[in-house]
Amino acid sequence: MEKVSLNDTPSEKIYLKLNKKAIDFLLDKIKKENVNLFSPIELYRFKIGKKVSINFIKKISKNLGLKISYFEKNMELITSCKNTNIGIKNPKFPINFNTKEGIRLISGIIGDGEINNQLQPGYNNQDKKLIEIILKSFQQVFGKIDYKIYLRPDKTYQLHFPKIAGLILLKIGMKPGYKSITNYGIPRFIFNTSKKKKSVFIKQFFNDEGNVRLKDRRLQVKQTLKINKDKKEMRLNPEKYAHQVLVDTQKLLSSLGIKSKIHLGNYRADEKKADWELDIYCKENLEKFQKYIGFDLDYKNNLLDKAIKSYKFPSAPRNGRINFALNHFQKVQDRYGFVTKYLLAKESKRSARTTICFLMDLEKRKLIKKIERPRDKLGHPKAVKYSLV
Repeated sequence: MEKVSLNDTPSEKIYLKLNKKAIDFLLDKIKKENVNLFSPIELYRFKIGKKVSINFIKKISKNLGLKISYFEKNMELITSCKNTNIGIKNPKFPINFNTKEGIRLISGIIGDGEINNQLQPGYNNQDKKLIEIILKSFQQVFGKIDYKIYLRPDKTYQLHFPKIAGLILLKIGMKPGYKSITNYGIPRFIFNTSKKKKSVFIKQFFNDEGNVRLKDRRLQVKQTLKINKDKKEMRLNPEKYAHQVLVDTQKLLSSLGIKSKIHLGNYRADEKKADWELDIYCKENLEKFQKYIGFDLDYKNNLLDKAIKSYKFPSAPRNGRINFALNHFQKVQDRYGFVTKYLLAKESKRSARTTICFLMDLEKRKLIKKIERPRDKLGHPKAVKYSLV
């Protein structure tokens, strides 16, 4: 589900208030049609402009033959609090999450946010810019929504929204509680959106959880998950046991032509927890991430730029390293009748140091063999010549 209408909203303990024009119109219609199916107390509250239950509104809709869209357009407030007006003023029903702002706020909750056990959505971050982005997204999707911002002693900002927003978010597939236990993934409709919207989700998720590792030139996100399987089994089947949001993010990246890999990180048997990691390697993939996604944080963009510029040569695919080396080896042999580390380096556009590793890998797998170790006029050894087995 990507849009939540008033009909989709849970009926229990939800209250709303209509504007005076709509109240007068409905009271006159109830009187003319002599409809007496309503609670006297609730009808009185409705007459004086107080909040009434959503069940009461649905009864009016049904008995007067009015579409629910009429009530959505004339709503002044919707809340889960009977005794206060904390909620959403002039809500934008039907609430549409299939927008850039809707997808961003979903990503924010999955990243550095949560829906707590009281069903209140929240978002935490040290960067005020990201707090403001998520707040603006909530306001554009829900309407004039109440919120609170706290600054903790550790300089982390905490953004909180009312329960009614959490109840609506549950309808699109979000879940309350710790993500390490609930292990829910990305709402299904996001997979069918445009590439630009998918990029919005990935950008916000990497804003929150992403880390640019300069020492090994990769992007990484981690998610912790409760475990109940053997370490070896999980290593062999990472996509089966990894946190679902990482598996889903990998699919979104793939749809943008960006390759990534999921693997088991820190395994804490005593705590029954494990860190799952999603990594983006290789210059080509980092360049695509920079072009189509990027970050909202300047320091992360700068780190990503440094990681890309640190590559001297195009990178070989990590999962296809042997095939990559073998393919270029074959081209060199076809041309010269033999292969050396220097000829292979020139053909594959890699350093001689890298092609030595290629040759070692191919030799270990008995795909190639040494055919000659030539020497110069002074008897000094020259580069070894190889050929296919």
